[in-house]
Amino acid sequence: MIDPLSKRSAWKSALFGVLALMLLLMSTGCLASDVTKAEETASAATGDAQTTTENADDVSAASGDDGIPEDGSSFIDQYEQGVQAYLTNEWEDCVYWLERAIEGYRTYYESVANCRIECEYEARNVKHRGDFLHGSNVDNLQYYELILRRTLCLSKCARRYAISRYLPFSEDFDGHYMDIFQRQKAYPYLYSCYIRTNRITMAASAAYTYLVQHPDDSVMRKSFDDAIEKPGIDREAIYDLEEKKFVKLLIGGIVDEQEGNWERAIEQLEASIKQFIFDENQCRAFCEGEFDHGFLPDFITAIGSEFKLGIEAFGSNERDGRMLIDRISSTDHFTNMLHCKRNCTAHMGMVRGKYYDNLFARHYQSLQKAYYQVRNYEESYRAGMSYLLFHVDDPDMPMALKAIESDVGGTITAKFFKPRPEAIEYNDRMLYEEKLADFAKYEFDLLDGDRSVGETSSLLNDEDYEDEAPLVDDMPATEREEYTKEKEQQQATEDPVNLLYQPQETLGYSDRDEL
Repeated sequence: MIDPLSKRSAWKSALFGVLALMLLLMSTGCLASDVTKAEETASAATGDAQTTTENADDVSAASGDDGIPEDGSSFIDQYEQGVQAYLTNEWEDCVYWLERAIEGYRTYYESVANCRIECEYEARNVKHRGDFLHGSNVDNLQYYELILRRTLCLSKCARRYAISRYLPFSEDFDGHYMDIFQRQKAYPYLYSCYIRTNRITMAASAAYTYLVQHPDDSVMRKSFDDAIEKPGIDREAIYDLEEKKFVKLLIGGIVDEQEGNWERAIEQLEASIKQFIFDENQCRAFCEGEFDHGFLPDFITAIGSEFKLGIEAFGSNERDGRMLIDRISSTDHFTNMLHCKRNCTAHMGMVRGKYYDNLFARHYQSLQKAYYQVRNYEESYRAGMSYLLFHVDDPDMPMALKAIESDVGGTITAKFFKPRPEAIEYNDRMLYEEKLADFAKYEFDLLDGDRSVGETSSLLNDEDYEDEAPLVDDMPATEREEYTKEKEQQQATEDPVNLLYQPQETLGYSDRDEL
């Protein structure tokens, strides 16, 4: 067994502690929703966060009193050990270190995200109670008080779970290792090491996991195809090792709905909604990390800078049913975080190798049918109204709601017409963030390029993306309105969520992977 890398020196740890505190302060300038969460949704999400952080605490306790691995290595160290073992043909060591690295990163991700979620709720509670240090909001100081409270909460949470000592990103400001773990680049190594240690089913799962996020990787697809043909493979045991927790609940709910198991369908779909919100909120919270401005901004400029940085982010285009890479102009830390959070919605749509647009709304489509079948007409109607928030031109849902009105007759009440609160907040946040992103990109591009309002320019290379749909951000206002109307009309008849009902080719071996 290869010995782990030695602990970093004390002065580096101290330096990272200072930097982490500074970054935590900067990360708190995120968009705070003014929509009050439904009491049941907030309590459920908070309960899930507490459960997950308690699990992270158990992991920390098992790793040592200081919350770091007993051998002192970070998951970056473990990743490097695994790659080194791969290069020297030490296959068992390769499996051991890479599995530890992936699990270590997962603990890091959940601990950091849950701390941020916990502290956001704590700040929200202060705001909702009006429990500020001073009664009047002079010079908007209450906003900065909430930032200070969240920063204090984050610092306490980081100490409680020893995040700053357990995690190694003080030397990763270029994002090299962060990219490795976020884009699951350890799995190709792990696939090879599983194959050479005769763990064929696990090798197929590692390849499948990588293909879910990289469906066009022909080398890994061939490796997967080879693995599932090997003797001893258990095809039923192959799964996405990074699959979000809501997926199993959603698929189970849809299957139950299609088979007429209405009560169980409702139970699974309702649980999936809560888990979906929590899984996406973890992703969004993780976006509130460090950011290298590349210059020394003043206070306001650090929050809303005119300095344009070229970054790459996953866009919201749906061509070929999957996410495309979009070159975006990010104006500052907040805009960078905003794009990251919006991408979480797209990431949530990647399920078992396929992309489904607006998967959150899909829950309400199935719930409307299930509640109708058990004669819970009010919940059925509200689920339908919630679905229409996301698909306003859907031709079928209004007909389903009229059927409910006919069945209910004169007993229908005003409450029937209210979409569910978590759907309202989700949709409002999505719309507001889209407007903010468009505003930041379009207006700062005009400022940076010193262009007139009518001028447009795309950051995409036309030679590389000549068949791409036009960027709505780069259109004049009149063209944007016409293009949006065309997209809405097209979406009404070609909504990708309809693919959930249709069997399609999958990455794997049977149609059981389809929603």
